[in-house]
Amino acid sequence: MNLAQIRNPVLPPSLGGGNNPNPDAGGEALGQLISNLVSGLFIAAFLLAFVTIIIGGVSWITAGGDKQKLEKARDQITNALIGLIVVAAAWAIATLAGQFLGLDLTNLSIPGFRN
Repeated sequence: MNLAQIRNPVLPPSLGGGNNPNPDAGGEALGQLISNLVSGLFIAAFLLAFVTIIIGGVSWITAGGDKQKLEKARDQITNALIGLIVVAAAWAIATLAGQFLGLDLTNLSIPGFRN
């Protein structure tokens, strides 16, 4: 028995379990999971940068002329913008790498084992 024939009856057929005859179902599910995780991480990073910019702006408004608080708020906004640029660059590099390698990163498929 090779790895392509091993089936976990507890898993749903969409994940390659049960009596599913499709040997690529597990790879497709794993690829989709990886795609969703990467997309979720990019979305979380963008949201975190946006919230940090908002918090820095509120800190700036409520500083009341205190030089130290203004500098801290400005640094927080600057760091959030740098983080936003880094995340956008990472997304662009991942997209370009996917285009050059012929991968659809939004619908990644990992091939299964063959006989």
